Amino acid sequence: MFKVILFISSCALLAACAQSLSVANKETFDAPKTGVIGVFRQPVGFCSGGYQQQMVLGGEKIIVKPTWTSAQDNLFSAYVNPGKADFTSYHYACGYTSTTLTAKESHGLVVPEKGFCKIAISFLKGDEQFSQNDSLLQAIFSKENVAIPFNDIPYCETY
Repeated sequence: MFKVILFISSCALLAACAQSLSVANKETFDAPKTGVIGVFRQPVGFCSGGYQQQMVLGGEKIIVKPTWTSAQDNLFSAYVNPGKADFTSYHYACGYTSTTLTAKESHGLVVPEKGFCKIAISFLKGDEQFSQNDSLLQAIFSKENVAIPFNDIPYCETY
């Protein structure tokens, strides 16, 4: 029982450090704020046991799958400093097992000097890790009531 309480407490602590923005609020996107918004695609076979999943991008812990959702495609958003934002890790848990996948080489996004950029990030077999998936992004942006028009957010450059 102690291990369960410790694990849940650890997840809660990680959640407190991770960002999740109110994308339905236009002020979230107001200048001079910079950041990234997109869709994170996780393999259906990944077990999360109801725990949130996170990635580290540009030194920021970002929630890419909220707690208690089984959706494969999830909206994520975060304030990230402009410039190169290295994708360094992806973290998920299954039962008592916690897994962190780390990048073996430097790659990531370029966050614009002003405003946000959008991207689809995928861990699905056969997908590019970073992509410009208009249909997926538009569907999720609409579902999540993103406050600014889809076409007003440029795609993130990748490296």
